[in-house]
Amino acid sequence: MKKKLLFLIAILSLVIMTCDSASDDTKTGALVIQTFDAPFTGDVEHIYLDIDSVSIHKAEGDDSTTGWIAVTEEDTIIDFLMLVNGEMANLVNSELEAGHYSQIRLVLGDNSSIVVDGVSHELRVPSGSESGVKLNINFAIEADEIIELYLDFDAERSIKKFHAQDQYSLQPTFRVIKKVLSGTISGKVTNFDDTGLANASVYAVSGSDSITTLTNADGYYKLILLAGTYDISAAAGGFGADTLYQDVILNAEDEIANKNFIME
Repeated sequence: MKKKLLFLIAILSLVIMTCDSASDDTKTGALVIQTFDAPFTGDVEHIYLDIDSVSIHKAEGDDSTTGWIAVTEEDTIIDFLMLVNGEMANLVNSELEAGHYSQIRLVLGDNSSIVVDGVSHELRVPSGSESGVKLNINFAIEADEIIELYLDFDAERSIKKFHAQDQYSLQPTFRVIKKVLSGTISGKVTNFDDTGLANASVYAVSGSDSITTLTNADGYYKLILLAGTYDISAAAGGFGADTLYQDVILNAEDEIANKNFIME
């Protein structure tokens, strides 16, 4: 009887050790999300977006209602107008189980606002958006792999003004891209005297898709784009630039510089 008892204890210990070993062998990678802005034209000085939480959906069959994993629940307010020309804010840096993921969901808080001519206005979120903004992005994380994503907030398309009430509505529009599939195009916009021109608009057009940025105080710009073929142009104060760069081929992880413009 004693031998049988010792045998059962040994078997039980082996089962526990096996379970512990299996749990320790869970394979994980990491997800990093950085965010930036496609700029807003007009007399807007700040756009503060209140991001309450970010979740990622682990794809399991056709189920899109369960499988959501919170990757950050830290309420974060970001001034997106500061995030242009390559400036970014870190939004997520989280460990995730290896597997396939299909969506990102951002839930907005109640403290988003816009500052126009020194006056702060609440950015009201329509009731249909309160459950969060869902973005499709299919990717797989392997063990010990780091997946890096860019989240581009399109302020121009996201914010609507109701002139009669002097109120602003927020219907967030984001573009999500994988860093390994993107590259950059940069340069400078100047006057004829070679003075850098601030707040000039620089456009990258590919088919029906158009991405815009504004030059900084010294006239420099940087566009973060998916790999593709683009026409690059610039304008300021209703005037065009001296040149148009057509059919610029941007490969993944390229850094194309010196696409410069002189305003006519």
